[in-house]
Amino acid sequence: MGWRALRRHPLPALVLLAAVVSQGILQGLLVWALREVLRALEGSAGHSIQVLAGGALAVLTLWVLRALSAAGSEVMSARLAHRVEIDSMQGVLAKLLVLPVRFFERNSEGDLAMSAYNDLKGIRTVTLDLAVIVLSLSRLTGLAVVAWMLSPTLALIGLVAAPLGALPAFWLGRRITEAARFERDATVTLFDSFLQVSSGIRVIKVNRAEGRILERARSVGDHLLGQVVRQTQSRSVARLLLESVSGLGLIAVLLVGGRDVALGALDWQSLLSLLVAMMAVYAPIVSLMGVYTSIRSVIPNLERSGSILGLPVDLADVPHPRRLRQPPSEIVLDGLTFAYDDRRVLDGVSATFRRGETIGIVGPSGAGKSTLVALMLRLYAPTAGRVLYDGIDLRELCHADLLDQCALVPQEPFVFVDTIANNIRFARPGASMAEVMQAARDANVHDEIMMMESGYDTMMGRHRLARGVSTGQKQRICIAAALLKNSPILFLDEATSNLDSVSERSVQTAVERLMQGRTSFVIAHRLSTLRAADRILVLDNGRLAGLDSHEALLRGCPTYERLWRSQVGAAPAVRAAAGV
Repeated sequence: MGWRALRRHPLPALVLLAAVVSQGILQGLLVWALREVLRALEGSAGHSIQVLAGGALAVLTLWVLRALSAAGSEVMSARLAHRVEIDSMQGVLAKLLVLPVRFFERNSEGDLAMSAYNDLKGIRTVTLDLAVIVLSLSRLTGLAVVAWMLSPTLALIGLVAAPLGALPAFWLGRRITEAARFERDATVTLFDSFLQVSSGIRVIKVNRAEGRILERARSVGDHLLGQVVRQTQSRSVARLLLESVSGLGLIAVLLVGGRDVALGALDWQSLLSLLVAMMAVYAPIVSLMGVYTSIRSVIPNLERSGSILGLPVDLADVPHPRRLRQPPSEIVLDGLTFAYDDRRVLDGVSATFRRGETIGIVGPSGAGKSTLVALMLRLYAPTAGRVLYDGIDLRELCHADLLDQCALVPQEPFVFVDTIANNIRFARPGASMAEVMQAARDANVHDEIMMMESGYDTMMGRHRLARGVSTGQKQRICIAAALLKNSPILFLDEATSNLDSVSERSVQTAVERLMQGRTSFVIAHRLSTLRAADRILVLDNGRLAGLDSHEALLRGCPTYERLWRSQVGAAPAVRAAAGV
């Protein structure tokens, strides 16, 4: 995932590579220059000041060049990491937007929040770590070459010790990943807790559940802390072992090298330079070990983001889909069946609807009404059966064409973090302000919007609720958006359930005016609002219990008759006398 994003920015990556490689070369040159200066000083009787000044200038020049290279690589790596992180975030968001609705129903908001933001920080970490890996390898190579040139034997003694000390880090890597995986799960639980406080604060307060919520969060937090400490301990143990073994290697170089100097087999300048090189060698090795443990700790984040990107888009268009240029004259449900895992929600529903009809959809709670609408919008794929638009299976149609023909007002009003005007024009971004205001008038919410402090510029959304905006007003704003879209097929899922009686009458009038000449599917709990429907589809336990007019269903559909009686409270004989 990170490599794919990195390949999209080849020039910054190459510049960064050049900067870090140059640091390794300059690091080796510094050690070599140090030895040459010391040697020159020993044989420069009477000219030591000039030699020292020249040598110091050369070392200073190399030092400054290395510092400039380090600063440049740090800036470039940060910029590149940010680009890769943003690209990855956009990639995950793009994937989430095309995944089926069922994916969001099976994953908590906290998990999705982690995947969309926090997990992607792992991509940034890996990108920065890649720069550290190249830098460390470059420095290690430069120093190792210089050490070998100074004394192959002593270089082998010093360089063999460090890899042996790094072996425990690989053994501890699995423990670090396991602890990081538990840490992520605990963090998701905390995210969910915070989101629940935001959305359910009224229920929490009324039931005096603050203490229980806090205690649960404290328990999860303690578990989270334990996993963080476990990772830190593993890293500390690995570093301790590495530095201990590296110290032994340095002592071995000092002892063997000191003996060679005493025997005249090695000059002291070379030994000193070699010791400096060995001490410098261990720094990139420690960095490499740190990078390894860092990457091991973000593996769960990368796994989760990668799993999302790898999910199949089971509702994607087929190759060369058929186009839906005009509103369908007929919509057919053919043995439509749908199941959530092993629980069947719809079972063999068959029906035919004609253009311009208003179809009510009723049934007991859990009968499958909203699922039926979702299948007709192709938000779900049917388990069995088909939805046919003018005889064409919905799965063979271009989904974008279908959605362009449809408007939906959900049961729970949803608004975006944006102005009221932009919420209304969400389905028609190019709509003029006059059209937005007319749609609001038709939904009976214009006057109330104008009474707000910022009018149509009032911000809405989950975390920036407009002051004084009620649930009913938000519902009418959603209805205004559907009115503005002016689609030939309408889906209204309890669209008037959150309105008071006065607003409901006004909005119902606007909705009925909009439905004229259009195909409309109206889920309604209050059956009285459907008496003007051409036909009413009745669901019971996922099966079709009836499809007819209000009067015919009262006479021939026990499920509908029972629902009507529970709301109206009249016996059949009384209803017959009343003409219903």
